[in-house]
Amino acid sequence: MAKICLVGEWHQAVVLGACLAEMGHEVTGVVSSDAAAAALNAGTPPVHEPGLADLLMRAIEDRRLRYTTSYEDGLNGAEFAYLALDTPVGDDDSPELAPVVAAAVAVSAALVPEAASDTIVIVSAQVPVGTCARLVGEMEAHTGRRVAGLAYVPEFLRLGNAIRTFRSADRFIVGSDDVRVRERVAALFEPLGRPVVRMDLRSAEMTKHACNAFLAASISFINEIADLCDAVGADVGAVAAGMRLDGRIGPRAFLDAGLGFAGGTLGRDLRALQAAGAEHGRPTRLADAALEVNRGRTALVRRQLERIYDPLAGLTVGVLGLTYKPGTSTLRRSAALEIIADLARSGVAARAYDPLADLDGLIDPPPFTRVDDVYAAADDADAIVLVTPWDGLDALDLKLLRSRMRRPVFIDTRNRFDPDRLAQFGFIYLGVGRGGRPEGATIGPVATGDVTAAEVA
Repeated sequence: MAKICLVGEWHQAVVLGACLAEMGHEVTGVVSSDAAAAALNAGTPPVHEPGLADLLMRAIEDRRLRYTTSYEDGLNGAEFAYLALDTPVGDDDSPELAPVVAAAVAVSAALVPEAASDTIVIVSAQVPVGTCARLVGEMEAHTGRRVAGLAYVPEFLRLGNAIRTFRSADRFIVGSDDVRVRERVAALFEPLGRPVVRMDLRSAEMTKHACNAFLAASISFINEIADLCDAVGADVGAVAAGMRLDGRIGPRAFLDAGLGFAGGTLGRDLRALQAAGAEHGRPTRLADAALEVNRGRTALVRRQLERIYDPLAGLTVGVLGLTYKPGTSTLRRSAALEIIADLARSGVAARAYDPLADLDGLIDPPPFTRVDDVYAAADDADAIVLVTPWDGLDALDLKLLRSRMRRPVFIDTRNRFDPDRLAQFGFIYLGVGRGGRPEGATIGPVATGDVTAAEVA
């Protein structure tokens, strides 16, 4: 088993550290502060991820994983220096590489000359194609020493399901221009029995871009189809089911209509492709289109409300789910927060429930009231909007939810619920691409009293 220094302290790094330790590797994590080191050494992950706290604690108790703020300590005897930072993105989803470059330089500076000749650097941070070559140049310029070897191993962890997506990975991509380095790095993952695909450095970087861009394009495609389904009265769920039975498309195709992609991950790779195209004079029409379809997708909720209410000002909406993805606590680039901000501009008040959301560290959040009970989100609400599901959502008491509302509008951005079942409880149901509702039926300004589905339809 290998001795690994792993740099990073958020989701990617902590999941990778715990999983590599579970495999039997000796892992020392390097983090930015004493507070972060203390929390992780106590078994407290920085973000909720199912199973991660238990896995982290077991690795620490078994003395296969520990955390420090010292690069020298972390790199002492390390065969691999693993850069597992979550690359920040700007408001336009462009990657901010300064933290990754700084970590690479810090690693090169902390390696003693003897170790520098043998320690391989692994990069899993999400970076544009060509970045790894830049990192080698930065490291060698800083120390005047040759980098022993560098590999790019893009991570494909999924928030809310990250441990399984490591243990049962579809594949591991190992990119390096040095065959010896490829084999040493590939050997880290081969005990998992998953495919390990070896390639050159730039091909590995491009593979990450291509995978995420393909997923983003699939999402934008099905959302455009969903909008057309609403226009013509078709059901996008039935359409997607038919598509998945085509062997050229497949049963796991990314064809769930909804609010589009958020969080920065997919958008970051589309921006990287656009940047590469601009640099080399190549058009990126599909990447451009995927971003254009996705832009403003969260305005879907406001548009659905506008089909029911005129005007929107004075409405109260209950928002179910705030986090970026199910099963996690992070609100980074949350679609729910974008929806709340969009509605606030139209004079709509929001009340929100989420059992996992961590509001600490939110900068300039939109105005909303957080409630600790899902049914409190429905109190005197003119609509309920499901944004992010959570475990136990299917056990929701729909009769109780309906009884707490002022008006029975249910906007299901995940197409999670059966429209006919909700209709039985008196809801006016609006999904995404599920055929819409009769045109010309609107509810006027909010007033005392109730409105039934029959009155609206």
